[in-house]
Amino acid sequence: MPQRTSPPGQLDIPLIWEPRGEKPGADGPEGPQPRAPQPAGRAGFWRLWLAVLADGGMVVLAVAGTWGLAAALGVGLVSAQLVLASGVGLEVATVVALGCLWGWRASPGMLLAGVCFSQPIPFARAWRLWLCWLASLPVLGVPLLLRRRGEGVAERLAGGTLSFRSLPEDA
Repeated sequence: MPQRTSPPGQLDIPLIWEPRGEKPGADGPEGPQPRAPQPAGRAGFWRLWLAVLADGGMVVLAVAGTWGLAAALGVGLVSAQLVLASGVGLEVATVVALGCLWGWRASPGMLLAGVCFSQPIPFARAWRLWLCWLASLPVLGVPLLLRRRGEGVAERLAGGTLSFRSLPEDA
């Protein structure tokens, strides 16, 4: 590719179609290149357990928050109202989890633990994974952590492998 020369007095700013980090006439890329996600191996197992605990804590906080909101509104929490407030809190937590799975490729607990799926999850797969996540909440999501032949149940449902999120150098 022939080298381009800038007219005198013009700024040397790379155009959008030029390769990122390269200026015309430069020999190599400038600055650090983003790191590729690392596959979640044995150390990822403990991060996933941490993510499961964080997801369970999020559900407990959402349910407790709706109980507190109902109590602040002056509702005397009888058993039927307590069940309804719990259902609303669970719904809030699961909608947030579904949104995170679809948009950020991870549940809120996985985002906190630094683990995500390697590729975007289509909405139908995110919905299926969310339903399994919701069904496995009473046993703290343990069925989603099970592995057979190197692939986990959650990975099979999401259609991608789990990987560590790459963090910025100065984080």
